[in-house]
Order: sequence, then C-alpha cells, then structure tokens
Amino acid sequence: MDKVLLICRSQTEALALKRMLAGAGVTGRIVRPPRSLAVGSCSFAVSIPRCYYMAAQQRMRDKNFTPCRIV
Repeated sequence: MDKVLLICRSQTEALALKRMLAGAGVTGRIVRPPRSLAVGSCSFAVSIPRCYYMAAQQRMRDKNFTPCRIV
C-alpha cells in the first residue's frame, strides 16, 4: 500500500493535522520524514494511505490548512 507524507513544521502541527484528518475518517501516523524531504530540524510528517489522499486534501481545504510539503 502506497503512503503519502504530509510534512509539517513541528510535532505539534503534525499532531493537530492527524486529529483534523481523523475527524474526516482518515487514519494516519506521525513519523519523521527523511532528511532530504524535511523542511527543518523539527519537521514531522503525517503518513496516510494513498487511497485517503483525496479525502485528506478536501478536509485540509475545508479547515484552511496547508502542510509544508506533500510527498
């Protein structure tokens, strides 16, 4: 199963994103992104299954949230 990484600036932001996505039924895990993809030293990411990407994208749009990077 393919995964999508929604990279955030901090662990706190990643946790908030994970909770926001859970409200739309999207399950995710908080992980550390690879160094080549990290935005800064404190970067964390929410890993979600690719099949939930459209629902996650809609939820982020509804809540006006933009992650630093999507991989």
